[in-house]
Amino acid sequence: MRWFYVPEYDYARNLPDRTALYGFPLDKASRVLGLLVESGCVTADRFEAPTAVAEDELLAVHTPHVVHDLHDPYAVARALDFAPLARESATAVYEAAVAPQLLASGGTCEALEEAAAGGWAVNLAGGYHHARPDLAHGFCLVNDVALAVARLRRAGRAPRILIVDLDLHQGDGNAHCFAADSRVFTLSLQERGLFPVPRAESDLDVELEPGSGDAEYLRALEHALVQVEGFDPEIVVYVAGTDVFAGDPLGSLRLSARAMAARDERVARFARAHSAGLVGLPAGGYTQESPELTAQTFRILAEHAPHVSEEAPATLAHLDTPHLRRPRETPRA
Repeated sequence: MRWFYVPEYDYARNLPDRTALYGFPLDKASRVLGLLVESGCVTADRFEAPTAVAEDELLAVHTPHVVHDLHDPYAVARALDFAPLARESATAVYEAAVAPQLLASGGTCEALEEAAAGGWAVNLAGGYHHARPDLAHGFCLVNDVALAVARLRRAGRAPRILIVDLDLHQGDGNAHCFAADSRVFTLSLQERGLFPVPRAESDLDVELEPGSGDAEYLRALEHALVQVEGFDPEIVVYVAGTDVFAGDPLGSLRLSARAMAARDERVARFARAHSAGLVGLPAGGYTQESPELTAQTFRILAEHAPHVSEEAPATLAHLDTPHLRRPRETPRA
């Protein structure tokens, strides 16, 4: 299994005020790396530094207007819904917010190349599933998965790719990018009524009611995966947002850490059952528990990766953490 990370994945390293974006930990990638290494899941020397996607490569997916706006502080601040960025210089905003997403997109490209060879890979940033060909929004400036698929296609490869998007929000950018692509199937589970509105049309959308909780969520996921069995993917791209967690300020699905682990294991087993390559991406999550939950996801993927013996089943022992078993509550909107 391959791992992609570089310290520059972290946002706003060059700015004195590193206020979290809606609670999103700006140093999430570095914190996830620390947790993974501390747990013994992987050693620090296993992480590979990707090469950033060049701006001319962005034009394979995005319009010139979207690419041009990467140098406009107001446009970036609008896409990230973070007005303070508009007060910074174009150079500062590019370094703080744009460069990390271009680097992470490079990591997703390299991870997808590994998956196309049958392997599994994790990128500690990425999953920018809201970015459409002609629109940057929802904290997503570019669409890393679409860029990675476009790179594969230029190399003459067109494997069947299933995107399993289990972020709280619909992957509208992926739905738009792959609407006419029969080799990519977009599956998205999301909370009803949240951003984006109106919805794009994924190949399979599952709308979950606020307050659904563990059992209903896992039933819906199981039903969805049964529905996509016939697609028989050669690659699974897992957009593993942690904003479905109980206490996340942007949603009300209220999943426990244990249910999220079951979610992750089900996706991993689905990929193994299809002998598919896999790419794991972190996507959204707006609590201080998000780095630990993302590290949990990646540990589970590592435990199920093809090089791990079938006789060494995954363990949930690492979930016995009080603050994850009893998450803080937030009122429903």
